[in-house]
Amino acid sequence: MHDRLFRAVEERTDELVSLTSDLIRFPTVNPPGEAYTPCAEYIGRRLQRQGFSVQFVRGEGAPGDSDRYPRTNVVARRDGSAPGPTVHFNSHIDVVEAGEGWTVDPFAGEVRDGRVYGRGACDMKGGLAASIIAAEAFIATCPDYPGAIEISGTADEESGGFGGVAYL
Repeated sequence: MHDRLFRAVEERTDELVSLTSDLIRFPTVNPPGEAYTPCAEYIGRRLQRQGFSVQFVRGEGAPGDSDRYPRTNVVARRDGSAPGPTVHFNSHIDVVEAGEGWTVDPFAGEVRDGRVYGRGACDMKGGLAASIIAAEAFIATCPDYPGAIEISGTADEESGGFGGVAYL
């Protein structure tokens, strides 16, 4: 099974790069907490297509939460064929400001020489994309798995997590 799973992940490399680039294109800069909702909704739509039930949870009352900058989190769950352990992948969707010195647009998700460049490529949108791709590969390889898979994309990690993981 391990070999099949590793192959299934490797076969999705282009999809991983594409998903990472797509996530980078959401300028989820914190502060102030821009574009959380459209980013969370994008993630939710993808996971729904894979059979996950999806909830959007706003971190109401958390520092920085407002109608203009809602602290929107996405939490998704896919139950397996029988009761069993749950594995949960958590990643944050916010990024720090881009700063200066970029040789590419930090929110373009540009691919150059096989690498993805942009704010969040390493912290943490690339990790979130990897979790999603790994879960999809696992589901395709082991469709009758017991237990459940959960994936969350949370807000505000870059400012203490009060509207994200701490709120949930």
